[in-house]
Amino acid sequence: MADYNLLAPETMDDLLFDAFDQSLGSETRERLRTQFENYEYYDGKQHVDPKTGRLVKATELERPAGLDYDPTRYATNYFKAIIDRKARWQMGGKHGIQVPRKDVDSQEARLAEGYTPSPEQKRVDNQADAYERLLYRLWDENKMRSKLIQAARDRLIADRVVCKIVFNQRTGKLRWIWRPDTEFIPVFSDDDFEDLIAAHFVRQKIVEAPDGEEIRAIQKQTFRIEEDGGCYLEEGVYRQDDLELLEEITPYSPMGIDFIPVVTFPVNDLLGEETGEGEISDLREQNDVLNQMNEDAIDSMKFEMFSMTAVLNAPEGTADKMEVAPGSVLEATGNYEGQSPDIKKVESSFRWKDAFKDQYARVKGAMHEVSGLPQIVPQELNFGGLNGEALQVLFHDIITDTEEHWHVWGYQLSELHEKSVRYLQARTAENNFAYDKTEVSSITDYTNEMKFVLPLPDNRKELVELLGEEIGMGLESQAGGMQRAGVDNVQAKKAEIEQERMQDRASGDPYGNQGGSPSKTSGSSSETTEQEKICPECGGSGTVYSDNQGREVTCNTCKGDGIVQTA
Repeated sequence: MADYNLLAPETMDDLLFDAFDQSLGSETRERLRTQFENYEYYDGKQHVDPKTGRLVKATELERPAGLDYDPTRYATNYFKAIIDRKARWQMGGKHGIQVPRKDVDSQEARLAEGYTPSPEQKRVDNQADAYERLLYRLWDENKMRSKLIQAARDRLIADRVVCKIVFNQRTGKLRWIWRPDTEFIPVFSDDDFEDLIAAHFVRQKIVEAPDGEEIRAIQKQTFRIEEDGGCYLEEGVYRQDDLELLEEITPYSPMGIDFIPVVTFPVNDLLGEETGEGEISDLREQNDVLNQMNEDAIDSMKFEMFSMTAVLNAPEGTADKMEVAPGSVLEATGNYEGQSPDIKKVESSFRWKDAFKDQYARVKGAMHEVSGLPQIVPQELNFGGLNGEALQVLFHDIITDTEEHWHVWGYQLSELHEKSVRYLQARTAENNFAYDKTEVSSITDYTNEMKFVLPLPDNRKELVELLGEEIGMGLESQAGGMQRAGVDNVQAKKAEIEQERMQDRASGDPYGNQGGSPSKTSGSSSETTEQEKICPECGGSGTVYSDNQGREVTCNTCKGDGIVQTA
């Protein structure tokens, strides 16, 4: 941190009236300051330097004036533990995507015996299948299961996280780039405060000037919706002091889409709440109290473990002659007549232990109340276990809190999926395109839903038993039961099950083999064998005998037009 007392007025003007700093505006500067502080606090910088007023590590603090000992500086960082646990609760489950299949055919036709989907119904189903396969492929390529946990942490720390959609022309694949909110400056419409009309991504960097001097610069990428309804992109490197263009990376040019390829994931507990005023500030206050209590407890323990030595009625300077060592001896004489010198240890006791534990538990409990996290985890349960209903009750607060966050995640991820497919449809003319152009172009309905899963033990057995009873009692259909059980493509699964049933019936049907070959053989005696065959004339089934010499016995009734039954 610079010492402003040593700076000239001209240098002060450059720092206070920096062109980039002024262009941000007071509201954005305050938001970024709060977010940077939250990130530093998360990283363990949980003490304020009295000289600079900035957050620093505990080891970076100097001894306060007026103390003759070094007070303990300690960071619990329970704040980070709560952020990590909440992020795992929100995104730790194996979430899925579902593309609803629209019913083009009427319900009467679908319930009729021998129903065959119409060509239009098949087209809609194939389109939904292609859409769903594409979304799952994008998830796999972008490692979404791990990225979502990281993004959830940034969202809780900064009250917002941003995902940028980018098409990689080298690989022909779509990329989802998650960025912290500290790099994002949105511009909303005056008529609709949720209508994003421009988005700036700004990163500070150090660049080398032509003369070899290192200068401070910013790299700015801007997406903007113009009056023609199209999205335009420009990117360049600018000098931070006066915003002079140093390097043009992408000139101002249209992108061929009518939307900004950016999706925001905010945390707003109230409609009029500003970014940075969520539960994160409350958690920081409680965590500061925990840090102070732990530091005081450690210092108190030091003073009580190493008791103070009192020297009474001895000449001045006697304490300086004392040696603190095993077996040390000190001779002391009285300073006044009639008074004997006295040297003794002033011992103490841990009387504050219970009060400390109660207060610590109250503060820690307050952090759990603010965050919604339970004060126990399943690993700490020392008995056999809990069923699904007991777990739902035990973790009710965090479950409801997680589901509230999922409302935002669900809508915004659906928007991300829709924008991604529309972005790909605008890039099908590219020579390097890693996806099936026909399937991508065929998607016209962008409806999709997120299926979130809590990180709790899977109670699928209980769910399947419940669904079986409801289907058996006529309270639920098979399709509805499959959907509740988490089946992704209900129609495809039903067709697969029906196909397997038909194969089982065909293999168990004694009359299903129409090829004339024996389908069943049973021994009768050592003289004759019995085979079931189909009459070539009338097509009936029956039994034709052959003796032990292999000679076939013809039908006595129809002379080859009937079946000889067992005598």
